[in-house]
Amino acid sequence: MLVIFMEDCKITNPDDYNKIVCAEIPDLDKFPDLYENVSKHMMHGPCGILNQKNPCMREGKCKNRYPCSFSPKTMQGKDSYPIYKKSEESFTVNVRNTVLDNRWVVPYNPCLLSRYNCHINIEICLGVKAVKYLYKYIYKGHDKIVVNISQNDGDIIIDEIQQFQDARWVSAQEAMWRIFEFDLNEIYPAVINLQLHLPNNQFVSYWENQDLENIIYSETASKTMLTEFFTFCLNDKYKRQYLYREFPEHFVWNKQGKYWKERKTRQVIGHINEANPSEGQRYYLRLLLNHVRSPTSFVDLLSYNGIQFSSFKEATEKRGLFQGDDWISD
Repeated sequence: MLVIFMEDCKITNPDDYNKIVCAEIPDLDKFPDLYENVSKHMMHGPCGILNQKNPCMREGKCKNRYPCSFSPKTMQGKDSYPIYKKSEESFTVNVRNTVLDNRWVVPYNPCLLSRYNCHINIEICLGVKAVKYLYKYIYKGHDKIVVNISQNDGDIIIDEIQQFQDARWVSAQEAMWRIFEFDLNEIYPAVINLQLHLPNNQFVSYWENQDLENIIYSETASKTMLTEFFTFCLNDKYKRQYLYREFPEHFVWNKQGKYWKERKTRQVIGHINEANPSEGQRYYLRLLLNHVRSPTSFVDLLSYNGIQFSSFKEATEKRGLFQGDDWISD
């Protein structure tokens, strides 16, 4: 489970780490119950020279890097989990007929350990690499599994292509989450994709039996987010005020009526649809829309310092937004 704290509760320094995570054996006289729980659930091993047959051993070393080194104080590791305080003058516990000290303690939270009386490993995750590692697993998608269904008959030829099963593993936690129909993901603030098209090259949707001539000459069909953005910018009130991507922060697009109206609630972010450099003019148009405030038309985007250029690429270069390169297609 990955828990992300709110902005005003962020853990920012080793002193904060110690308020949440402990990696030492508690005082038996002061905290007898906690001492028993740590001894039972939070001691690693023994492994290494104390037990070469422990499951954590790989090529003669513990894969979890136990025993840890003693540390007089908690410190932030370099692009890793913190180095927790593990005093040399510590209490000891007897685990599987071996006396172990603080070097063998798995980081834990005293409150959670006392409440649930089970192994709960708690880690503070602040290093860049550690954060990227965790998010990689969160967003990589479902775990895949290999399934093989066969009979005890050696004469049957198995056709792996015909019997291929595309399956995924669902853990108990995920199954519960889906059964209760909890949200699997959400985006905040919402991202509004803004249409991007060259003059008279917008997508038009229509019913199968509609007359195409009526659609071509329909004023509504010719309206898009971009053309109506231009129309809005003709109003002197909005002159040179908004970039295209900033517009959804202040206005809402009405899909049925195809017009922008003033936004009253909800925070959003505008994003102009992507364009690859190989698309030529559409790519340069996107560059212009990201830098020119409140343009009134495609012609306005082609103009700069009183000069009207013949292509969006040329207008982009003259504005200093792009340095020409022959490998990008016109």
